[in-house]
Amino acid sequence: MNRYLEFFPPETNGAIGKSLEHAFERGARKAVVIGPKPCDRELVNILNKFGILWIEEQLATFQNLDIADTDIVLVTGGGGRDVSRVLHGCIDRNVAVIAPVTQHHSSKRTVFLLSLPKAGTHMMIRLFDLMGIGRSPERAPQPGTWCTPVGYHYHAPCRDMMRGDWFDPMGRHLLFRSPAIFVYRHPLDIVVSELDWFVRPEHTFSGYLNCCANRSEQLDRLIADSAVMGTIRERINGYVGWMNFNNVIPVSYEELVGERGGGSDTDQLETIWALQLKLHIPGNPREYGSRLYDPSSATFSRGRIGRHMEYFEERHFALVNSLPQDFMQRLGYSIGSTISSNTKKLRLRHLDVKELPPVTLYTPRLVREGPRDWNIVEIAGKYFPVRHGVVVRSVDDAQLVSAGQEGFAGLRDAVDAVVHDDAVMPYPAAVQEFAGTELVCEGYCGFNIVRHNGGWYGFDQALGPTDVGSLVDQAIEDLKWKGSCVSGISMEDVKMEILRIVMEQQERKIKSLRKGSI
Repeated sequence: MNRYLEFFPPETNGAIGKSLEHAFERGARKAVVIGPKPCDRELVNILNKFGILWIEEQLATFQNLDIADTDIVLVTGGGGRDVSRVLHGCIDRNVAVIAPVTQHHSSKRTVFLLSLPKAGTHMMIRLFDLMGIGRSPERAPQPGTWCTPVGYHYHAPCRDMMRGDWFDPMGRHLLFRSPAIFVYRHPLDIVVSELDWFVRPEHTFSGYLNCCANRSEQLDRLIADSAVMGTIRERINGYVGWMNFNNVIPVSYEELVGERGGGSDTDQLETIWALQLKLHIPGNPREYGSRLYDPSSATFSRGRIGRHMEYFEERHFALVNSLPQDFMQRLGYSIGSTISSNTKKLRLRHLDVKELPPVTLYTPRLVREGPRDWNIVEIAGKYFPVRHGVVVRSVDDAQLVSAGQEGFAGLRDAVDAVVHDDAVMPYPAAVQEFAGTELVCEGYCGFNIVRHNGGWYGFDQALGPTDVGSLVDQAIEDLKWKGSCVSGISMEDVKMEILRIVMEQQERKIKSLRKGSI
């Protein structure tokens, strides 16, 4: 029985019957039926009609051994996590699988693509194309597509992104709530591929490499010179952290290329099959693999495994050995190897994509105050410009805001939209401007900051308790003239005014002291 994966819409009557008919036509004769409840009479009749021998297992108690000695696995129902658990059990098994469409289906999720530079990114993109998964813009990721982290194209350094997370937590961003694929490759083959690319005159690094006397010196620089590009260890370690995330599927270049690229058709088949099962992508892995590596491609000869063996001299291997070997070990390579030792372990590793409850996902978070007359609020991993005075406090408020507009995948895009007057968005009627009085910040440089009916005020604490609602406009102006009150369109504006007053007071004190000392 050839492997293939087929999905049926659980809400459509007769869908399972059609899938079983296809399986019978392809040679299926022995099935294990796995579901949340016992088979109904209709399904029993269909199985008996086609003469398929079958046994039944319960979804809640499913074990991988339950699918031994069968040629088709039929999952009759269940949620995304349970169905994914059964599909994962089919990795490395020569079976056909029929399963329901759930929220884990490839049409319901965005897949993120991460990769080491020169590691075979375009081969993964070609596989996506063969699987019918198109690309969506990084600034507007869509279900059923693949995309890259905003601002990074394909190559998002894990270390750089995580460094920024200390100041702007990204745990709710779609990248961390979606499956992602990280493509890696033997670091020494990456060096040779870099040499092919960076010496071209149109590339930034061509001047850095082409001033070398020969190719051997160019390789020296790419391996161990930290002055410009960093050593190969430094370049690899900037990305390798992605392998430690449980929503990331690491895939090596050597697994994908197949026999025509110097690898193994068996490894290619196993890897594609595992990707299909983890991402719920229908189809036949053998058909995908046969079309993946194109011998007519201009990069065919350059994309073969182990090219560094043809280019490296003893001095180059010695340079690699002079570096700490953590970058090689983390990827599962060593000098003299061509294939990662981690491939099977990573292929069998479970994909675990976190699912956040609404109260966690939609609790609004203020991330930027006061660009012009807007604030920027992060909701469910997207950034939304919100006019001053509009209250977004609760989960319900946040869901209304996010339902009424698309939002921005990156904070910079949201700020740019405000700066360029592109942030004019409809707001649901339920999200109202603030009414009433609220003490927002107590004791900022000796002032209390208060929000009152959409406006922002700062009152000198020396005034004592102040009922801003009882003050007439002239009283507020008198307090401003005395330096005991400031106002603005945002908290940021009020803080700046307070700082200005405090600095002026300090300058006057310094001048007074200087006059007294003369």
